Amino acid sequence: MRFWLRDDETALEEMVRRLNAASKRTDEIMHHDISPLCAADIQDQLQKRFAYLSGGRGQDGSPVITFPDYPAFGDVPDKDFQNVMTYLTSIPSLQDAGVGFILVIDRRQDRWTSVKASILRIAVTPVGSMRRCSRPPVG
Repeated sequence: MRFWLRDDETALEEMVRRLNAASKRTDEIMHHDISPLCAADIQDQLQKRFAYLSGGRGQDGSPVITFPDYPAFGDVPDKDFQNVMTYLTSIPSLQDAGVGFILVIDRRQDRWTSVKASILRIAVTPVGSMRRCSRPPVG
């Protein structure tokens, strides 16, 4: 959309007005997308225990999220998975979360394809700052 303004002051006022309007809409969208979850709101999803914060920390202070051997991991609805991951990544302080998360994926009773599918599912879930790396099991 093009418009002509009479002077620089009017142009500046119009630009500020438009930026404020865009900022307000962006804030509304962001607030809607990342509204905090309470454990009580997703109690049933958390009780499945397909993922949990173990309380452990990495050498750099990164919180550890554990994905235990859960046979129905692929059957967990996407919304449930995203809710639990959003909740778990919101528990540590912003400073700790800023360092990243360490993910422990236990699929020792399954095949490598299951591990890859789990990693892919975690990678495409838009939450937190999780460092993407994998290490072979020790021992």
